[in-house]
Amino acid sequence: MGIAKKDEKAERAAAEAPEDPPVVKQLKEICDEYSKIEMEFEKKVEELQIEYTKKQKPLLQQRKEVLMKAEGENAPATGTPALMGFWLKAMQNHPAFEELIQEWDEPVLEFLQDITSAPLDETDCIKGFELIFKFAPNPYFENTELKKVYSTERSSIYNGDIDAKEIKADVLKWNTGKDVTVDKVSKKAKGGGAKKAKQKKEKEEARPSFFRDFFRNLKPGEPLPDDAKDQARMMADEEDEEDDGDDDEDMIAYLMENDLEIGQSVRDNIIPWAVRWYTGEASPEEDDDDEDEEEEDYDDEDEDEDESDEPPKGKAGRGRSGAPPPKKEKEKGGKKATPKGSPEQKPCEAPKEECKQQ
Repeated sequence: MGIAKKDEKAERAAAEAPEDPPVVKQLKEICDEYSKIEMEFEKKVEELQIEYTKKQKPLLQQRKEVLMKAEGENAPATGTPALMGFWLKAMQNHPAFEELIQEWDEPVLEFLQDITSAPLDETDCIKGFELIFKFAPNPYFENTELKKVYSTERSSIYNGDIDAKEIKADVLKWNTGKDVTVDKVSKKAKGGGAKKAKQKKEKEEARPSFFRDFFRNLKPGEPLPDDAKDQARMMADEEDEEDDGDDDEDMIAYLMENDLEIGQSVRDNIIPWAVRWYTGEASPEEDDDDEDEEEEDYDDEDEDEDESDEPPKGKAGRGRSGAPPPKKEKEKGGKKATPKGSPEQKPCEAPKEECKQQ
């Protein structure tokens, strides 16, 4: 649901709500006092966060210098000569990027030198943050930096939810013939004749890409391009598909929610713990026993379905007409993937195992 819809719904509900009884009014006054103390607590956490972020910053710079060291004249042309494709591998090992980075994105992301983040307002981290992707000179595009800005707001003080108001991303300046976000498709020329049949025209068609799907501007009320709608449909689960899948407002809200989760994953997981994601130590562990059990359950279900397909022997299995009951058809296809992101974390909360804005 979009932010505008939420506001309208809240205003309508407040207007239609009956007056609170005296006890509820008294309890709300107590709750308001509690909220004031909660705000004071968050302010103190912000101050601590700023203090310790400054202490951590030199270490992140030191990491960059180590990765930038090139040994010998034949050092690979990459963003991180000490460990080729360091940031690419770190992101690929995070669940949020499992379906976002495509095969054709990989050579481009090997030129990624560093990723940094910063709050939009140090005195109020609720307002949002920015991510900066720094690239070495490369044959693909002219940009040396790609910035992405998340403007956010608190949707509810009672559950800590943060919503994206707007997401802005820099425009990539692709070199001629190097745009990996499009695919060149050959099509036969229209018309008859042998010469026409041999002639082929190349047409560029949009295709999924990290540089298309991640570096996208999103804002409620703005029209969505067709490829963004396709992305939203692919990410939507079966429950969402039951709704109006062509509602631009719902699609934008879904894309913004998913995009914010990915941005928070970069800020809170990948940037502070990059080497652990590179080695795979930070990756969620998959339980082999659980996978085996799921496979066994799946096999058992198949066997049950096969048995139910066979008509029962004798007269007991016949209907009034004497014909065997129709066979059940097995369902084909599977559930579409849902967006993946980092575990939910309040922006102003002091992290136990994660760093915040760097």
